[in-house]
Amino acid sequence: MEDEMKNKADGDATPANVGHGRGGIKRPTEPRIPLVDVSALSEDQRAVAGIGASNVLRMLARRGDLMTAWLEFGAHLTTGGRISMRTRELLILRVALRSSCEYEWANHVPGALSVGITAAEIAFLAKGTGSWPEAETAVLDLVDDLCADECASEKTWKRLSATYDEGEIIELLVLIGFYRMNAGFLNSLGVQSEPGRPRLGQGMSYKAPVPSQMLASTSTAGAPAEAKPSGTWHLKFYHPAATQELQLVIVMRGGLSGSLTNETAGITVPISEGKVHGHQVMFTTVMTKPYQVTITWDGTIEGDFLAGTAKISGVGSFPFDGTRIGEM
Repeated sequence: MEDEMKNKADGDATPANVGHGRGGIKRPTEPRIPLVDVSALSEDQRAVAGIGASNVLRMLARRGDLMTAWLEFGAHLTTGGRISMRTRELLILRVALRSSCEYEWANHVPGALSVGITAAEIAFLAKGTGSWPEAETAVLDLVDDLCADECASEKTWKRLSATYDEGEIIELLVLIGFYRMNAGFLNSLGVQSEPGRPRLGQGMSYKAPVPSQMLASTSTAGAPAEAKPSGTWHLKFYHPAATQELQLVIVMRGGLSGSLTNETAGITVPISEGKVHGHQVMFTTVMTKPYQVTITWDGTIEGDFLAGTAKISGVGSFPFDGTRIGEM
C-alpha cells in the first residue's frame, strides 16, 4: 500500500496570516550553520532523526547538551500536558504563521491532520478566514497577542478564563513560548523543511489507508476463534508525514512477548502487556531514549494478515497493517 498524501499548493501567494506584527526580515534559504552528518550522530540522536524532524535535530546536535534538554522539555509538553492535542496543534500552526516559520508549519501540518484537524480548517487558518469555537478562538487570540506585544489583552484573558482553568492557561502560555522560541532559532539558523512537506500556508491532503485485505469474521459457533500471532511480521505504519516500515516479532511462550524494530531509525524495543483475545492482538511498546514514548497497538489477525491502530501517547492514533513473513 502506497503512502496516500500530496501537497496542495494554493499558488505562490503569501498566506493572509503570515508574519503580522513583525518587520518582515527575509528568511534564509539554506542553513547558516552546516547540519551534522547523520553518520556523526549518536545512536540515540539517529533514532530520533529517523522518525521525523531530522533537520532540526542535525542542527541541534552541534550542542548535544541543549538538544537533550530541548527534547525532554518538548516531550513533556507533548505527552504530559492537559491541553488537548487538537488545541495544541492549532496553537503551533498559528505560531508558525505569525512568525513566518516554514519549518514549524511543515512539520505540524501532518501532526494537525493526525489529531483530526481537517484540511479545510488548516486552509482557513492560513487564510485568516473561518470561525472557531469560543475556546479555540481564545487560544488563537492569545497567540496573536503574544506575537504582537508579549502580553495577553484583557479581552483575551476573559475569554481564556471562561473556558480554561489556571493551570491550563499557564500551560498554554508555556506552549506558545516554547514554539515561539523554536521559530526564532529555526528561522535564524535557516533550518529547511524535509522534502515533501507543505510550504508555509499550504495544506496537505491525507486519507488514512484502508487495509488492502478485508478481515474475515472472527467468530465460530458464537465464540471467537483464537488467532495464531507467532512469527515475524512486516508492518507498515501510516502517518501523514511518512509511511514507516517495521518488523514485528511475536513469541507465544507463556504469554505474548517479542520485539518491534524500525530499521531506518535504528530502534528496537521489546513488546509488553501482550494479550490475545480471539483474533484481536494487543501489546505495548515503550521507547525510552532519548525520551519516553508509549505506543499501544491494537490489531486483528486473519491468517497471515494483521491490521489495526497504533495509539501514540500525546500524539494521536494511526493505522497499520502488514503480513507474516516468517514462522516461529
